[in-house]
Amino acid sequence: MTQYQTLATEILKNVGGKENIVNVNHCATRLRLQVSDASQIDDAVISNIDGVAGTVMHDDQYQVVIGTDVGNVYNEFVKLAGNTELNGSVSNKKHDFSLKHMGQATIDFISGTFVPILGVLVAAGLVSAVLNIGVSFFGLSTTSGTYTVLYAIYQAGYYFLPVYLGYSAAKKLNISPMMGAFLGATLLYKTIDSAKGLEFLGLSVPQIQYNTSVIPILLGVLFMKVIDDGLDRITPKSIKFFTKPLITMIIVVPVTLLWLGPLGYEIGTVIATVLNFVNLKLGWISVGLIGALTPLLVMTGTNQALFPLCIAALASVGYDAFILPGMLAANIAVGAATLAVAFYTTNEHEKQVALSAGITGVMGITEPSIFGVLIKNRVALLSTMVAAGISGGLAGLVSLKQYAIVSPGIAALPTFIHSNGKGMDANFWWALVVLCLSAGLSFGLTFVFGKRSQNKQASGLATGDVNVYQPVSGKVIPLSEVNDEVFSKGLLGDGFAVEPDNRGVYSPVTGEVTMVANTKHAIGFTSDSGIEVLIHMGIDTVDLNGLPFDIKVKVGDRVNKGQLIADMNLDMIRKEHKATTVIVALTQPDKQLDGKIFKNTKIGDVIGNVSIVH
Repeated sequence: MTQYQTLATEILKNVGGKENIVNVNHCATRLRLQVSDASQIDDAVISNIDGVAGTVMHDDQYQVVIGTDVGNVYNEFVKLAGNTELNGSVSNKKHDFSLKHMGQATIDFISGTFVPILGVLVAAGLVSAVLNIGVSFFGLSTTSGTYTVLYAIYQAGYYFLPVYLGYSAAKKLNISPMMGAFLGATLLYKTIDSAKGLEFLGLSVPQIQYNTSVIPILLGVLFMKVIDDGLDRITPKSIKFFTKPLITMIIVVPVTLLWLGPLGYEIGTVIATVLNFVNLKLGWISVGLIGALTPLLVMTGTNQALFPLCIAALASVGYDAFILPGMLAANIAVGAATLAVAFYTTNEHEKQVALSAGITGVMGITEPSIFGVLIKNRVALLSTMVAAGISGGLAGLVSLKQYAIVSPGIAALPTFIHSNGKGMDANFWWALVVLCLSAGLSFGLTFVFGKRSQNKQASGLATGDVNVYQPVSGKVIPLSEVNDEVFSKGLLGDGFAVEPDNRGVYSPVTGEVTMVANTKHAIGFTSDSGIEVLIHMGIDTVDLNGLPFDIKVKVGDRVNKGQLIADMNLDMIRKEHKATTVIVALTQPDKQLDGKIFKNTKIGDVIGNVSIVH
């Protein structure tokens, strides 16, 4: 079994199996799973699988951050899960029409539509950069066939944007993607795009430029979804194949041309006006804010919702001087901070992860850095945001411009060269200055304060209670004997397991309860010495939906070692043919449990003591 097969297998197993998967896709770094029942997801286990940088939950979509290998994992996942399109019963769930849910749904729709086409935009943007370099430094003639072909690639990436968006949006809404693309192609047809004096059934059709536009096609496809669902319910199956597409287009195209397209154009104009107002009123501060907040936006997945704004800016003035320059500062800061962690950490595994993720980060792909390193390191995250805010402010102060939609980083530097063929102008050199400032600040702050925090943590561990105590009565066994590879291979961290002979479960440390799983099978703690401990009750007991467990504590409660925290119905678990093994794991990668005692012990006995891995 390959590493991708193993990773896909573990993820599928811990999201509730293929029966719980409604849909699956991926972006540049994340496996995106739409599930029927979010309570079946064992996030604690998935987050600690080797190869998973982090996880994000949005409503019924579960995102697993893999990194640039996500395509390989996706291919294996699809093989295991089979055809998940429309599997499950999400469509039957009661919809929440609160502002929060509607906001999440909007962001999910925008992100889910734009993520699949980012490869097209990136390719087009980089081809534009290649053209600039060729003309400026290698004498490429703008009348040559080579220039013509490359320019066509660049233009096609943006000109036919409504076609790509129509296909992607329709697929996201679970209607025929080809019908969405058909609508986009119709809007771009030469007699419709920017047509003057056009009318339909006596109604005047407003003159709108649809090429490179975004919002009109999205509104058109949303309306197409409404018509498609209605026709599905009333059209006889015997004639549905040819009547449904016909009626759909006859209704959707005129409505889009007459009302939705102009509405989308006006919405786009308002958005552009608001952005310009913010940029003008706050000036360079607004770009600094984008830089400082980008890491948080990436964590929540809402950064993808900003790309339509960048596209609108490029379509309007040919560059973006607001969002992308701020993201340049942020992406470089994220990568540099991660590299700083690689330099000061004494944990070899963390060092390897940080080095790889840091290099990817400064190139413009930040998810592995954020979810693999920064989200667990408060000092590094804060250092990143400070450095990104300062260097982003400089980008705003000098009105830095990016001329193509490419995730900003070292690899995207050519996209800061203007296409006028005059070579590396002041804009390019300022981009280089912003890059260097962001990298230097972020690396320096993270290294100095991160190393100091690490030394302080080591000092606190040396003076506090570093023992882990017996949580249940029974025989203590090594993790290697646990019948679950996530634990037996140490993927969740070092620790031990107990074969219980009594149903009472007691706290293994003195500290605070930090997590109680929805299915009640797992409880997390942080001890007063800063040790993070997870108790996992039974193997695959997540499937039992909490029935065998009576939890006596809640998140935020203080507990003492040996305090009763749960009642575990061993008979019920065995009747369901599940193992009752209780696992205790140290979830911090830089911690290990020394001096383990493997024998029959009683509750409250010391099983081992925690040390830092060097």
